[in-house]
Amino acid sequence: MENGDLDVNIQHESKDELGYLYGRFNQMVTNLRSLIDQVYRQKIMTQRAELKQLQSQINPHFLYNSFFILRTMAKIGDVERIGQFATQLGEYFQFVTRNASDEVLLRQEIHHARMYTEIQELRFSRRIRVQFDSLPPEIEQVSVPRLIVQPIIENAFEHSLEQMKRSGCVVIRFETAESEIRIVVEDNGESLTDEALQRISDTLDNDDEQTETTGLVNIHRRVKLTFGEAYGLRISRSELGGLQATISIPLKGGEIYDQNADR
Repeated sequence: MENGDLDVNIQHESKDELGYLYGRFNQMVTNLRSLIDQVYRQKIMTQRAELKQLQSQINPHFLYNSFFILRTMAKIGDVERIGQFATQLGEYFQFVTRNASDEVLLRQEIHHARMYTEIQELRFSRRIRVQFDSLPPEIEQVSVPRLIVQPIIENAFEHSLEQMKRSGCVVIRFETAESEIRIVVEDNGESLTDEALQRISDTLDNDDEQTETTGLVNIHRRVKLTFGEAYGLRISRSELGGLQATISIPLKGGEIYDQNADR
C-alpha cells in the first residue's frame, strides 16, 4: 500500500488481536480508495466548472470589432471576404460555446486558435504581424483540454500588442522533446515590466483555490488536472522582448475520436 497499491487485502482467519488489526487495515484501505475517488471526481467537476467560466468570458470587444469589420467589408462591397469572415466567426463561436467533450484533438484546438488569429489579423493588419507555424502531423491526434491556446493568443493581442502603434509581432510555434510537447506563444510587447512578469509567475505557482482565476490561471490548472503536476503553463520573457507563454503537455497525452468534433 505504501507503494500505491490500494487493492491489497490481508486475509486472516483467526479472531484474535491480529485479526482485529488486519480487519481495521482492510477497512482503512477501502475508505482510502473511496476518498481518492471522491477527490478525483471533485477535480473533474472543478475542471469542467473552470472551462465553463472560460467559455462565459467571451470578450465583448472582440464581438463588437468583428461586426465593425463586417460592416466595413459590406460598405466596400467585398462580398467574397464577407462570406469567408462570417464563416470563420461562426466556427469560432461554435467551438467556444459548444457543450461537447471537455477534451479535443490538438489539431482541432490549434485550428480554432488559428481561426481566432486570422480574425484578429484583419483588425490589426497594419500594425501587428503574426507568425503561426504549422502543427507537426505526428502530434495532431494528441488529446488536450479544450480552449487552452486561443485565450493565450487573445492575451497577447489585448494586453501586450493592442497599444502598439506599429511593428507588433506575435509568434505561435511548437516544440517536441522526448516526452513533452511545448506550445509557445510569444510577443514583442513593450509594456511588460519585470515586476508584472514576476506577479504573473507567482500567481501561477500559487495553488490556493481562493486565488483569482484569470484566463492564464484557468489554463494552467486545467492542464495540470489533466496531465499531472509536471505539466502546465510556464511564463518567461520572450527573446522578442514581451511575454512568452509555454504550454507543456505529455507527448503521449492520449488519443480521442469525436465524430461530431469537426462539425
